[in-house]
Amino acid sequence: MPKIYGATSANRTPVGLLIRFANQWVAGETMADALVRADEANDRHIGAILNLLGEHVEGRSAVLAAVDEYIEVIDAAENRKMDACVSIKPTQCGIIIDQEFFWSNVKKILDRVRSLDAFLWMDMEGSRFTDRTLDVYRRALAAYDRVGVAVQTNLRRTEKDVESLLEVGGIVRLCKGAYRELPPVGVRDRREVDANFRRVLGLLFERGDRFAVATHDGAMIERTLELVRAAPRRFEFQMLLGVRDALKDELVAKGHRVLEYIPYGPNWLPYFTRRLRERPRNVFTMVRSFMSG
Repeated sequence: MPKIYGATSANRTPVGLLIRFANQWVAGETMADALVRADEANDRHIGAILNLLGEHVEGRSAVLAAVDEYIEVIDAAENRKMDACVSIKPTQCGIIIDQEFFWSNVKKILDRVRSLDAFLWMDMEGSRFTDRTLDVYRRALAAYDRVGVAVQTNLRRTEKDVESLLEVGGIVRLCKGAYRELPPVGVRDRREVDANFRRVLGLLFERGDRFAVATHDGAMIERTLELVRAAPRRFEFQMLLGVRDALKDELVAKGHRVLEYIPYGPNWLPYFTRRLRERPRNVFTMVRSFMSG
């Protein structure tokens, strides 16, 4: 995805506008693009979580290529002595094809991470993959204790999942969830998502030792700060590239650990579409830019 600067006629085409807006949330199409954005984050004392975009991969060769690229990213970050780790997607690493194939690919990545004493995150996708993802996460955690998994409060099961993970020393990234989940598996509305987030956040501060709070919601961040004042814990804030940059800097200035989730790759459109769905006002901004151009 080429980066576009300034106003040009290409910028004002529908495709040009898509690319210009996507550049806010996606580092670019290549690993080099992602490493540049990670360096920029590090310069601001913000850690980086690198993610190769791509979901629902059904071909073994494509899965293996993604796994090889993750290992290359891990090595590149290590060689540059960056404050960076990677986060992998289950459907990109073979979960659709076969559970043991999925585990073998996660283990390959994990072995490289472990050899460098680094950290590995596992993303969480739609609810049909939750059990299989957590099964492989537990296997990874038994082999290496510096591995974490995302959990989503748009699912009603998440509180029980977190209780179970904490019992075995699991490290979780608490987020609201970007996938549409309907009852009875999913929650009814945003208020229930928020209530679930607050409840699980309290559980993490009560029983957890190390975890991540992944949100841009000011109310949830303030609640986190209240909880940590009462009960200090090892935790970090995680936020997406291109979202609430001033807040990231403010939290760093206050002494909190902040990481930026930096996605990259040619398969950027589904990710970009979810970001627009989460922030509808950006759709109107994009249309207005096109109409005024």
